[in-house]
Order: sequence, then C-alpha cells, then structure tokens
Amino acid sequence: MLVASLVIVVALAVLQLVLAAHVRATLTACASEGARVAAVARQGDDAGLARAVGCARDSLGMTAAATAGDEDVAGLAGVRVTLTGPSPVLVLWHGGDVSASGRAIREVAGA
Repeated sequence: MLVASLVIVVALAVLQLVLAAHVRATLTACASEGARVAAVARQGDDAGLARAVGCARDSLGMTAAATAGDEDVAGLAGVRVTLTGPSPVLVLWHGGDVSASGRAIREVAGA
C-alpha cells in the first residue's frame, strides 16, 4: 500500500513536469512566431504581440501576457517577444507562471 501511494505521487510529479515543459515549448514557439511577425518592416511590434497572444490562445487555450522590445541579435537590430502564462496545475501543486521568449532580426525597410 505504501509503495503504491509513493508510485502514484512520483507519477503525478513527473506528469506535472511534462505538462509544464509542453507549455513552455509551445509558448517559445508562439513567441518566436510573434517575433518574426514583429520583425517585418510593415507590420511592427503590435502585430507581433497580437500574433503571439493569438497563437498561445489557440494552441493552449490560455491567456498569456506578451511584451516586445528591441534587442541586438548578432550585431543586427532585432526584436524579442516574451510570453508569460500560467503553468498547468495537477492535484495540489501550484504551477506558477511559465515564461518564454523568441527573437528575430528586424527587416530593413526599403531593402
């Protein structure tokens, strides 16, 4: 009986870690997609943020907060989009927040 309860607790802990890793990987993909949209000269940061939040909502069914900022990417002007959202919660554990970011090199207007 004691061993069975220990196995169940360990299995739930592993499942919690797998779910958090899945959410983080998905948020990273959405943030990268948002950064690519924000890097396009005619679209800008607002379009990138909207795309990143929409991607997180569509793929995970959750509301994520997004921020964008300028960043130096290998000596070139770039943009970084960061998404932060809640981690999935199993049983009694509090999942906390998961944050992920993606970056892209900005397109040069007129090139």
